[in-house]
Amino acid sequence: MAVVVQIMVDARTAGVMFTRSPISGDRSVITIEGAWGLGSALVSGEVTPDRWVVAKITGEISVREISDKAIRHAQSPVGGVEELAVEQSLRREPCLSDAELESLRAIGRQVERHYGRPQDIEWAIDRHTQQILLLQSRPETVWSNKDNKTAATRVSDPLLHVMNIFGGQR
Repeated sequence: MAVVVQIMVDARTAGVMFTRSPISGDRSVITIEGAWGLGSALVSGEVTPDRWVVAKITGEISVREISDKAIRHAQSPVGGVEELAVEQSLRREPCLSDAELESLRAIGRQVERHYGRPQDIEWAIDRHTQQILLLQSRPETVWSNKDNKTAATRVSDPLLHVMNIFGGQR
């Protein structure tokens, strides 16, 4: 067992990225979701994230859904996390620029290539440096598990199926 202790990122924007569509399983796209502040508001369901679907190879953005993001989570000056209202001018603005989407797409491709399979990646953009930071990457499991299921049940004698169709017994 291990315990990881790391400095909390003072995130301007944070989110998740799937290097395979979590809805359809399409491996040719990367789905990126993000919101203002720390990713905890997104993963807890307190805010509906902005969502983009980007072609993995060409970078073409086929889906661009910008949500009304009323709250954000931020580092509290006294420690921990606090919930803050998002400024009215930013509520319906995309939390990522097209250049940041392109950088995330490139990072997603690199991480997937490194691990050899689709990934579920958590990321954040530092408020001060504007640097994209990878917080966690793990294998995508929903569609990968479906891919691993066999179409038929293995039987000890495959001829039994044929013989039963024709009414024969063995």
